Amino acid sequence: MQSPRYALVPAPGDTARHVLALCKDVAGLFAEPARPARVRYELRGCEPRGELARAVTQAVVEGTAPLGTLVVDLHGTGWALAETRVLGMRGDVVTVEAAGAPHRVHHPPDPVPCGNLIRVTPAAPEEETHTDVTFVGCSPRGELRDALDAGAADFREVRYQGLTRIGNGHHEGEAGRITGWDASARHHGLVDLTLSFPRTRLLPPATGEIWDLFWRDRPAEPGTWRRFTGAARGEWLDRAAAHGPYGTLELLPGATYHLDGTDIVDEDSFRCALGEAVLGPGRCFRTAAGATGTAAIGAELSGATVVWHHADVARACLGALPYRGRRPATFRELVDELTDAGVRLVLD
Repeated sequence: MQSPRYALVPAPGDTARHVLALCKDVAGLFAEPARPARVRYELRGCEPRGELARAVTQAVVEGTAPLGTLVVDLHGTGWALAETRVLGMRGDVVTVEAAGAPHRVHHPPDPVPCGNLIRVTPAAPEEETHTDVTFVGCSPRGELRDALDAGAADFREVRYQGLTRIGNGHHEGEAGRITGWDASARHHGLVDLTLSFPRTRLLPPATGEIWDLFWRDRPAEPGTWRRFTGAARGEWLDRAAAHGPYGTLELLPGATYHLDGTDIVDEDSFRCALGEAVLGPGRCFRTAAGATGTAAIGAELSGATVVWHHADVARACLGALPYRGRRPATFRELVDELTDAGVRLVLD
């Protein structure tokens, strides 16, 4: 198949090792994802310590206590619970509530030892937690092709990959069971595959727009990143970085670059705007392994002059918003990291 946009692949633990289908398009994937349902768990045979011990003490007094991400060690395997709230403790059983199911983590730092993790909240029926997503114009392969040829009405759980125009994978996620198939009305000789897809794994519509913009090449129109806000700008940066440095403008020693700060309201918009100002539309700085943040970008720009127009916008916004988890950088921190790296910064 020429230039497929998606691939269906075996789920983790599946004995199959090959691509199950290549597909030209998808319908229903890009919609606002559902928030994970709150689920109650019991940590049995638990030894509270650190932040969990503090939260247990608070919950005993106040009835509940926020904790954030909780990582437990179950017989040598780490499992993480997101957005956790401690509800109480009785004997060696700690009761918590978390967002969705636990996910496995490798080599977690200082996990809490527990004998077992038991889900107390009953599982919701699939019709409440899943929706139909159709991969359009698919060419089945291997076991999936054999199953369809044999008249199977469904197929086991799979995952999906988003592909670039040249066939490289740029995204992979849980897809669910294949629940139906039919001859494709849009693509002769191919089939449309319908999957029971987790609502929490749907992707925001802006993600689909960004994937389309980067499908053939980078967006050539300056300022295209401004269409997107919030988390979508992080997706924009991921796609810009994934295209690599090919065709990037050469950084000239002592050059002067003009940074339009009109829409710089957070770190992602700062990186979008600076990447475009220095490297060209649809581009961003890719830091070397082990290097992070603005200091690494400053090292690449050392000796250059950056004129930051409308810097007052960033001065008012950066670092000022409420946050959860890692604190966003302030305007002064970004300025200091650039200048400490040898960038001459002119705030206009």
